Amino acid sequence: MFVANDPLTSATAPLALMGGTYDPVHWGHLRVASDTAAALRLPELRLIPSKTPVHRTRPGATEGERFAMLMLGIDAVNDGSLRADDREITRATPSYTALTLDGLRAEFPLRPLLWIIGVDAFLRIQTWFQWQRLFELAHFVVLNRPGFAVSQVMAPAMANVWQGRLTRDMAALHTTTHGHIYLHTVTPQAISATDIRNTIASGAADSVLLPLLPAPVLAYIRAHHLYTQSPIAT
Repeated sequence: MFVANDPLTSATAPLALMGGTYDPVHWGHLRVASDTAAALRLPELRLIPSKTPVHRTRPGATEGERFAMLMLGIDAVNDGSLRADDREITRATPSYTALTLDGLRAEFPLRPLLWIIGVDAFLRIQTWFQWQRLFELAHFVVLNRPGFAVSQVMAPAMANVWQGRLTRDMAALHTTTHGHIYLHTVTPQAISATDIRNTIASGAADSVLLPLLPAPVLAYIRAHHLYTQSPIAT
């Protein structure tokens, strides 16, 4: 397995993880990751591109292209806490979070694992593969929108899990290895990978796209003629 810029970290330091298609990676992904790592004092946050997304249609770029763009985007942020991890695109199984966390837990038995997830995805978590045991493998940091009352739209099947695991103690994410849910409010990022692909396919100039994603990522897209066909909505 290859992990870009893999750091020398303590065997008990928290390790944060943020999955996604990253098709392509953009400033919304990178800013949220960087800001969350800083706010929660996380020494390492790995962005993990999915191989075969279970809940989405097939990506427009190949696995290798998406990983290459992710590394370019991380380098552009110049944030020492962010890393790229290719474990999902190099294994044969689908990109089930449970399987990813199984591998990470075996590799890092003493490190707190924190799965960073948007609130909308978290509200559908009971549709995930082996969702009940995810909390025995990692903490879940739910990225919330300002003023959004998560508990009021929680499915009944999740209510007891939410009430039993929710914590406001950020220190618990550093001192225990798994089991908590932590609600973290972030600034909404009005950037969409779907919109970026649509914009590229429409023939837009670089000046329109550069506010949305790092220049090296856009240069890679242009060099490899990505997203020039009819857009794929994901």
